[in-house]
Amino acid sequence: MKRVLVTGGSGFIGSHVIDKLTAAGYEPRNYDLRHSPHHAPGSIDTVIGDLCDTDALRVAMQDCEFVVHLAASADVGIVAENPEEAERANSRGTIAVLEAARQEGIKRVVYGSTIWVYGDSEADLVDEDAPLGLTDHLYTATKLAGEMYCSSYAELYGLDYTILRFGIPYGPRARPATVIPIFVRKALAGEPLQLAGDGMQTRRFVYVEDLADGVVSGLAPEAANRVYNLASSETITIKALAELVGEEAEPVEIVHGPGRSGDFGGAEISSKRAAEELGWSASTPLREGVRRYLTWLNDESATAAERAAEEIEALSPRPSLRERVLSGASVPALACAVGTLVPYTIALRVEGLTQAQQHSIAFTTPMAILVLLCLGVPGAVRRVRSVIAASMLAILYTALIAMPWSRATLDLARPHEAASVLIVLGVVAAMGVALSGQRLRTAPSPAANRVS
Repeated sequence: MKRVLVTGGSGFIGSHVIDKLTAAGYEPRNYDLRHSPHHAPGSIDTVIGDLCDTDALRVAMQDCEFVVHLAASADVGIVAENPEEAERANSRGTIAVLEAARQEGIKRVVYGSTIWVYGDSEADLVDEDAPLGLTDHLYTATKLAGEMYCSSYAELYGLDYTILRFGIPYGPRARPATVIPIFVRKALAGEPLQLAGDGMQTRRFVYVEDLADGVVSGLAPEAANRVYNLASSETITIKALAELVGEEAEPVEIVHGPGRSGDFGGAEISSKRAAEELGWSASTPLREGVRRYLTWLNDESATAAERAAEEIEALSPRPSLRERVLSGASVPALACAVGTLVPYTIALRVEGLTQAQQHSIAFTTPMAILVLLCLGVPGAVRRVRSVIAASMLAILYTALIAMPWSRATLDLARPHEAASVLIVLGVVAAMGVALSGQRLRTAPSPAANRVS
């Protein structure tokens, strides 16, 4: 099995390339500053290292036949803000990869470049033989430098290369700062989509899984020392893209802002060479790709919510037996039970009380307790807090105890003096239970004293 080192394999494009290499029967190894967040821990052979560390790169390239060099500072905004760091990563990083590959006897380096190197070409259709002029953006300059380094290492040291000029990649796992994720996020939030200038800059996007297939096809023998455009056949303006996102996500307003210095105006890019020599073409239409990205984004949001819930549950202490006993309606239920059983048990032993009077005690006591709980006796765990509810209970009790047919049906008697004393005793016992339960509930639990 052929082993392939992928620099930047934890990133957006690199993680998909690793998936496609595995599916194609290669054995990928990831070289990055972090483990891939898109794969299960330990599932990808990974070497953690800096892109400019030639010695670490050599260790990572041991037993490898190819190197797919994708690691780069790819956000044009960040490149403009921090040009020195971008030059280090994109230019010197590529030199380090090529030098390590030369020393380790790597068969070929496949280099990820960009169609931005063509600038604002006036040709009707731009292919790989189009002349390249001076660039307007530092990002493009660093990528062109990498292409020249590949060509120079082939000429000086016989290290084969394949240069792949990517269209604008998009799709699952995309960086939030790229245009389609920005538009989608804003549209879903109901925010207007702002265009730089008139929005008539043209782009050729390429769905990331199609692009990853193209990178794998670049390992073919016929790709040695060749340059290929990997872009879709669809050309779209940024304005039309905003309209498409609004149709697929949520309709929002489109507004125009100032243009950006050095912005890529666009060019008609031909990927005919890749189709003829490698059998590759971008098969995913842009609208379908945006729909797939939206589906992935929704799934990712749901997964993130599940993970957050699991983490919260894992961090939350399990409730103690005391907390479980004191939760919900357990305290008022216990109060009613104690308040009813105490007078009723005594009534069974008191001489002179009829069975109907004993039933009246057992019926009247919980009704009185519930009325007091509804009225908000301090310490009670209340389900019904309104005076109206307490009044309704009192009216119901009065009707049942006053009407002869209900007394006969329930075998009740009007309470007399002894029965009333027992009922009051039961209510007092119930209130004692309710107050004790409330104190226990509000007392700090052992879990509350833990240091998190």
